[in-house]
Amino acid sequence: MEILKDFGINPLLLAAQVVNFFILLFILKRFLYKPVLKVLEERKKRIEESLKQAEEIEKKLQATEEQSEKIIAKSLQQAQKILDETKQAAARMLEGAKETSAEIISDANVKASEIVKIRQVMLEQQIREHAGDLIILAFEKIIGKRLTGKEQKEIIEEEMKNIS
Repeated sequence: MEILKDFGINPLLLAAQVVNFFILLFILKRFLYKPVLKVLEERKKRIEESLKQAEEIEKKLQATEEQSEKIIAKSLQQAQKILDETKQAAARMLEGAKETSAEIISDANVKASEIVKIRQVMLEQQIREHAGDLIILAFEKIIGKRLTGKEQKEIIEEEMKNIS
């Protein structure tokens, strides 16, 4: 013990300091260390819960993105289908319009040719009427007398045969 005295250490004081140290350690452990550990545990649990929620949110986000991509793809397919159907309907309508216009043109050509034939017949009839009158006038001038209706008719028919 003399070594302790040589160094200036009082064993009673040392023992009292060790007891004080253990008392202080016990107090710190009981009133400070445990509450700090409790707060740290609570924080750790909250962080773990937040991480779990973040993972769930991320999974939901991925599922939502996949679902939206599927919906977009389906919408694009439907749009393409509608576009194709519209093109086919337009082609059918165009074909129908072509056929209808061809029929209308054909009908118009037939009617026009009928009208031309009717006009030709009318012109021929008018020409015959005027030609007959001209023949009678010319014949009367050459002969110098008026012809009767019967003579006029005979001359007109004979001359018309010569013209045709």
